[in-house]
Amino acid sequence: MHAKPPITMITDDSAYEILQVDKTASSEEILEKYEQLKSAYKKVRADTEDLRTKLAYQLKQIELDDAYLYLKKYQKL
Repeated sequence: MHAKPPITMITDDSAYEILQVDKTASSEEILEKYEQLKSAYKKVRADTEDLRTKLAYQLKQIELDDAYLYLKKYQKL
C-alpha cells in the first residue's frame, strides 16, 4: 500500500515560491508569470509520452493554480 503524500497548506512564502516571483512583484507580474508557467506545464504534458511526467506536471499545474488562487484571495491580485 502506498503512503499518501502530506497535504500542505499554501502560505504566502510558498505561493510566491511556486509562482517563482518576489514578494515585491506587482499583480501584473504575478499574473504574467502564472500564465507563462501554466502554458509551459501544459506544453510539457502535451509533448511527453511518459505517464509519470504527465502526472508530475499535472500536479505542478494544480499547485500553481492553488498558489495563484491563494494570492488572489488573500493578497493583492
